[in-house]
Amino acid sequence: MAPMAVDVAADAVGIVVDIKLPVGKHSDTHNGIGSRSQLEQSIKDHGLTALWNVGRNVTLPEPRTKHVPSVWRYKDTKAHLLRAAALVPPEEAERRALIMINPGPQMPPHTSDTLLSAHQLLLPGERALCHRHTPFAVRFLIEGHHGFTAIAGKKMYMEPGDMIITPQWHWHDHGNDGNENVIWLDGLNIPFFNLNPIDFLDEYKDLHGTITHESKVVVDEDCTEMKFPWKSTKAHLDASDASHAIHEYRLPDGGQVNSIIAASAERILPGTITAPRQDTCNRIYQVHSGSGTAVVTAPRGDKTFDLKWSHADTFVIPSWYKFTIQASGDETAYLFTFSDLALLENLEIYRANEFAESTMP
Repeated sequence: MAPMAVDVAADAVGIVVDIKLPVGKHSDTHNGIGSRSQLEQSIKDHGLTALWNVGRNVTLPEPRTKHVPSVWRYKDTKAHLLRAAALVPPEEAERRALIMINPGPQMPPHTSDTLLSAHQLLLPGERALCHRHTPFAVRFLIEGHHGFTAIAGKKMYMEPGDMIITPQWHWHDHGNDGNENVIWLDGLNIPFFNLNPIDFLDEYKDLHGTITHESKVVVDEDCTEMKFPWKSTKAHLDASDASHAIHEYRLPDGGQVNSIIAASAERILPGTITAPRQDTCNRIYQVHSGSGTAVVTAPRGDKTFDLKWSHADTFVIPSWYKFTIQASGDETAYLFTFSDLALLENLEIYRANEFAESTMP
């Protein structure tokens, strides 16, 4: 396209700008355009779109995710994983995981707009290939003992309820040194990179000729920046007198575990209904113990979801859905959750609704 000529003259009144339209092969596109429909078709033909037709849809009055609240039963994921153990060979063990696909858009690997959750099974003696990637990961052990994750030379064993984070671009592998199956929750921000395809993946064997990175077993005190034992998390929760207690996982320096993902644990006493919450976070919950119901209302209030959950189930609360959680029966409920709170806070786009006392159950 020819450059645009601009003549600027200043006088006592102000600035007068005389813009001469560019001369080029499309300069005569106005010829033959006699109606609005012809105009808009010509605009489309030139790789443009008319803002007056889409302006109100570019920015919406409130968040409207296509993802919906949903729950995945552990008895179902575990049954399929055990069947996969017989049908999926050991060399594919690192891929023996079931990703939870949101039934709204049904778009793998999305559990929510920005987060992925999966249950993974490792049989005794199995070990995944060492690799590193741009996405950040959290791992929460559901069942089994002597499962491990090795990160940057530190080999960390896990007990049920322990959380281990995998910092971005750190060499890591994981396996099962025990005599029983190990199943854990994997939580990653891979869907975020589907929207922003700037992620990378390296496999150790391709760069170094071996499949594992040399690692040394470390005690919990030597890996506080990556491992969060359940015993200490539970102690924090149980120190609270509140019927609904929340403990945020934090790095030794006080920061969130990652710049995109935040993680926390919740304790809900039997019969307790939590105060209503509504914010821009996408949240994924992994039940550690107990049972109950999450009552989730769509942003417009036109639909309600009753998500009944029990031990080891997983459920998702999409952005801007209002929700409460109730623990049923006589057992205290303990829940693990990870969200994109850190991302929203860092971008200064986090928003939450405050509810008056009268609206609380």
